[in-house]
Amino acid sequence: MTNYEKIAKLITENQGYITRKDIDREAIPSWLFTDYVRKHNLVKIEKGFYALQNWFVDPFLVFQYKYPRFIYSFDSASYLLNMSDIIPAYLEVTGPKNYRPYPKKRKGIIAHTDTRDVTYFLEIVMVTDSFGYKVKCYSPEKTMCDYIRNREDISSEHFKKVVNAFIRRKDKNLNKLIDIAKTMKILKKVQEILEVIDHE
Repeated sequence: MTNYEKIAKLITENQGYITRKDIDREAIPSWLFTDYVRKHNLVKIEKGFYALQNWFVDPFLVFQYKYPRFIYSFDSASYLLNMSDIIPAYLEVTGPKNYRPYPKKRKGIIAHTDTRDVTYFLEIVMVTDSFGYKVKCYSPEKTMCDYIRNREDISSEHFKKVVNAFIRRKDKNLNKLIDIAKTMKILKKVQEILEVIDHE
């Protein structure tokens, strides 16, 4: 298989896009890839991210490619996990301590910082977004704990919808929820929420 054929195969496997990381992983010369981009009229979506002209841009995938240490959280996570039917008007993410990949606040982005590695790396899962691509977000249990810890900053109606959606999940793991709550030091808050649900 020639390098040109490898590039075409990668684009097919990715369902319409290709990245510099793909090219580097396959040890394809940079000049050859540049030539392929020019000859096949690939569109530059972001630095190092190219796609076919008819590729429908997936903001979740592209943003996470550009800023790989950001994990989708809160409203973005609840949407990706089908715990909310509201399509967020922004991308909400959490990054580790001292991760500031761009200097100013960006429109359409809500970025949180987790200063503790133990909770930043806690329960990161891969999910398929509405465009059909895999992205990273926190698990249902970790997302639930995030909502409970920050309940005062969330509208009561939205909070209730997300909690009820979590409770209805057939794959929920309450033991895992409790373990995460202990790690996040919010066990009492989580237990109080579960007790209220039990009495409804």
